[in-house]
Amino acid sequence: MPTFAEFMNKKKPRKPPKFYFASLFSGAGVGDYGLVLAGGKCLAACEIDPQRAAVHKANIGAPVWGNLRTEKNAIVAHLMAFPLDLLIATPPCQSFSTANSRRGLREDPEHAGRDERNNLFFEALEVARQLKPKIVFFENVPNFLKRRIQSLDGAVTGRVEEFLAASLSDYRMHTDVICFSKLNVPQRRRRSIAIFVRNDVELLKDSSLMEPINWPAPFRNGPDTIMEAIGHLPPLDGASADKAFDQSDPLHQVPLYEQKHYRWISDIPPNSGKSSWENACPECGDESTPIFSVICHICRAQMHNRPHVKEETGDIRPIKGFKTSYTRMAAQQIAPTMTTASGHFSSDIKLHPTQNRVLSPRECAILQSIPSSFNWPKEQHFRKAYLIREMIGEAVPSLVTFRLGQAIASSL
Repeated sequence: MPTFAEFMNKKKPRKPPKFYFASLFSGAGVGDYGLVLAGGKCLAACEIDPQRAAVHKANIGAPVWGNLRTEKNAIVAHLMAFPLDLLIATPPCQSFSTANSRRGLREDPEHAGRDERNNLFFEALEVARQLKPKIVFFENVPNFLKRRIQSLDGAVTGRVEEFLAASLSDYRMHTDVICFSKLNVPQRRRRSIAIFVRNDVELLKDSSLMEPINWPAPFRNGPDTIMEAIGHLPPLDGASADKAFDQSDPLHQVPLYEQKHYRWISDIPPNSGKSSWENACPECGDESTPIFSVICHICRAQMHNRPHVKEETGDIRPIKGFKTSYTRMAAQQIAPTMTTASGHFSSDIKLHPTQNRVLSPRECAILQSIPSSFNWPKEQHFRKAYLIREMIGEAVPSLVTFRLGQAIASSL
């Protein structure tokens, strides 16, 4: 059976398609790429951002529409001419994610209505109702299905999963919140999924389509730790330009740091999983000074190796932040969730387990199970590939959609 590394080297098949799909809110096409690898053919996609649409076209080759609200009818008219097995939708639901840390907002439909992007899943439902594909698949943040929201006309209030079920009443439904690590993706990434199969579609007797945990696996086990997944790549260091860039791979690069910031990072012991807030006193070596303090409580020295701001008087004060900021990832665990902020060392658990830097875009891509055959056009590499980092962090892992595609191909 192939390994995770072999999956990461997988290329697009040249055989006839096994199924046909359309993709809404496609992003750069990372999730769609997994479906293509599984034998799917994309008939149409919708992505409003031109940069992301360009990456999608470079990899998938399907026609891409822009604004779903204004181009919905054109998309439907185009797809009416084709047999459609799958409609996949990953709508941007900004406050749904916010509610993860502010759970009271999950019950507040008015808050959700303040950002019109949170209503875009209604547009996807309208496309699904008109096209009636065999399968509809939604993926989003953990709170997505349970979020209370108002209908577009404001007449009805309910949870997202209730609107989905009511709109797709002629489909059988499976909803869940699953960590994609259970599907062999080497990171902790909890997501809501909703699978709908049209009632008149007969699945093969041994079909695993409705249960993601049983979707066909391309290999026996994924990496057990982050270092198993990315440890083969050349080392990098944020101290100097010649050490921060791999000449053989433009995506294997990291930002350079000011001397002050580099010290905060480099003083965190490798393999410790600790934060800069826990750095030992550089004068006396004591490790017991509480976090968020920058004055050693033993020798009273200023701890310049902890996150701080220097006052005009020469004194320093701690930067406000969370305990998990300026923190190394744990080397003996799978990675934390890859986010759009992967290049910011001050963000939540973003530092490499052993090296003095954040992860490179290539490492983030591996942890998102994006095969090396995925093409990131050169024009996307500007600004140290920060836009690529965003596209990677917001994507559905390719391995997840590959396994979904395998389940579809073996079920229909």
